[in-house]
Amino acid sequence: MVEIIQKFKGGSLSSTNLLKNDKGEYFVRKTVSLISNREYGFQRWYSQMKRLQRYSVLFPGVFPTFLEYGLNGDEAYFDIEYFPSAINAQEYIFKCKSQDAVEVFFSNLMDVLSVLYTHEMPSSSKAIDLYLNEEIDQRLDSCIGNKKFTDFLKYKEIVFNGIKVESFISQIKDYKKMCHDFFNGSKESFTHGNLTLENILYDPKEERVVLIDPYEENIIDSDLAELSQLLQSSNSKYEIYNQKDVKISSNTISCSIDENFGINYFNERLLEYININYSSKEYFFIKLMEISQFIRMLPFKMEVDPDKMLLFYGLASKLFRDLKIEYKKSEFYV
Repeated sequence: MVEIIQKFKGGSLSSTNLLKNDKGEYFVRKTVSLISNREYGFQRWYSQMKRLQRYSVLFPGVFPTFLEYGLNGDEAYFDIEYFPSAINAQEYIFKCKSQDAVEVFFSNLMDVLSVLYTHEMPSSSKAIDLYLNEEIDQRLDSCIGNKKFTDFLKYKEIVFNGIKVESFISQIKDYKKMCHDFFNGSKESFTHGNLTLENILYDPKEERVVLIDPYEENIIDSDLAELSQLLQSSNSKYEIYNQKDVKISSNTISCSIDENFGINYFNERLLEYININYSSKEYFFIKLMEISQFIRMLPFKMEVDPDKMLLFYGLASKLFRDLKIEYKKSEFYV
């Protein structure tokens, strides 16, 4: 017998809960339906489970210990280690009032990530073609059947929080060209796979970082893609937007968010880290991948909140508009 102690937020098509068994032991269980939304529910859950199962052995202490998995009625589940004094990194940084606290977390996070990224493997210059097909074209195609999305795509120009931008689908050729121009497929590495701040736990007392909810289906596994996912949280404010209400009226998207000291300072440090440790060409590829993160999520958002699907499509459109402005001022623009 197990008792549900707490339901954790997060997981578009799965459920995560803190449980206690009859021995008084606490653990975390993630469940998913085996009947509904199998493509974006069970398949994603399964990829997380298998990566966690491997990584808890390959990188002990970096990921939670994997306990067991199985079937419970019409649901599949897996159980992992519980960290009672850890807090979600998004929530921790959001509440930070000092630069020092953010600095300590940032330093510990980079130390943990370096453990993954030192394990390199050869890649392919053609990998970007598969990435764009699967993570851009197929994701957009998956949403075409949604009338709200199809109607919105009729607008070549949209207004995102008061700023007029060209719809992403109207810019897709430019986007793909830039991806080809800036992609270097020489190497890949072990990665988390979905490294947003909400998928990181942090224990401030022990100054310990633990990575949760890894993701297998990335096509390209590289530190550049990982950094883009962190930027998704800090630069593009994914988690903050995701908690807000959005208003859609014809081609206009409105969703106001407040500035936050901790998130903004983390973003400053992350951009500084990228500029110091990566080339200008790699920087642009990281930013292109940041945009792709919002396209990749669209089918998941369509299933749970179509307005959020339009919100993040609009955000991707604005991000690419901003990046093109930056690109035209760079050494690469001819």
